[in-house]
Amino acid sequence: MYATYPQWMNPHTSARSHLPTAQQLYDSPFNFASYKPEEIGHLSRRAGRSYCNDARNKRYLRNDAQQLSNVSFDLLRGYPHKYIRASIKRSQRSMNHILSWWVACGGQQLGSPGGAASFPTSSRPLNFDFVVRRGHLAKVLVTPHVQYGWKLAVTLFRGTYFLLEVAEDEDFTEARDRIDYMGHKFEHYMTSATPGQAPDPSGVLDLNDGFYSISKVSLKSHSLLLCAEVDSEDPTVRYLKAPATYVELKTTQGDPENVSSIKKLRWWAQSFLGGIPRIIAGFKRDDRTVEKCRIFQVTQDGLTQTVSRSWAAPDFWKPAVCMNFLDAFLSFVKEVVTEDNPE
Repeated sequence: MYATYPQWMNPHTSARSHLPTAQQLYDSPFNFASYKPEEIGHLSRRAGRSYCNDARNKRYLRNDAQQLSNVSFDLLRGYPHKYIRASIKRSQRSMNHILSWWVACGGQQLGSPGGAASFPTSSRPLNFDFVVRRGHLAKVLVTPHVQYGWKLAVTLFRGTYFLLEVAEDEDFTEARDRIDYMGHKFEHYMTSATPGQAPDPSGVLDLNDGFYSISKVSLKSHSLLLCAEVDSEDPTVRYLKAPATYVELKTTQGDPENVSSIKKLRWWAQSFLGGIPRIIAGFKRDDRTVEKCRIFQVTQDGLTQTVSRSWAAPDFWKPAVCMNFLDAFLSFVKEVVTEDNPE
């Protein structure tokens, strides 16, 4: 299996066109303590994916979330008459809200050792190697263990690589529509707009609303500006700094003791990249009703305790393999994308 760079897209490079993804090639130690995302900003998204430089869409975890075990959450409550679907299709997504946030910072040089500072026209506006969404990077991260397709567009602009997923629109089906609704409806049962307030799952579910954390982080020699959508913040741990206060919310079918290895891998990848330490998962008894909740700790090994330790096992995955591959992928991008495009 290879990550392939089409040479015809950049005739100015003589670099290799393939990056091998075999697991064993990346099976070496990784210093997880060195990967520490630090939040440096946030933003909210509204209808039409419009940008707001504030936390108006931040949601707060319910106070009794730690004690929840047996529940009865109807995830199709309000469907479809209290449902506002996303106004932007997958193929229309861009980096505009991240760039708008940067402009709102006053056009300052972010990521410099001394903090934000004004910059001359000739310098690198964003003092990061990469600007990317967390979700896009998570797909790359799991590649040695999960063989499904993804495609990223990359442009090098004044010293910084901007990565964006090239996505195709999915045909509308009611089944897909219901799945999207139910995943977000679980968040309505678990969160509120005000700390300490009881959730109100009877309200309208608007997929255009979102809250995003902007973090800086280093992965070996690479510096990244990472944008991650946040499901909730735990108001009981205010003594911590974001993103350590954030909690990911998931739903799945089945029993808490039998979460598949690949699902754990994807959960770990998404949360670990964003520096989010906990996941609360809702387990559905049938197609629509959550009856159990379980908390998972997202440490470097927190979701892998039940995973087989044999390379021959089909469910095997290793966090260090993933992180070493991501490091190699970012180096690969630097090697093959060499033409800085000021346009």
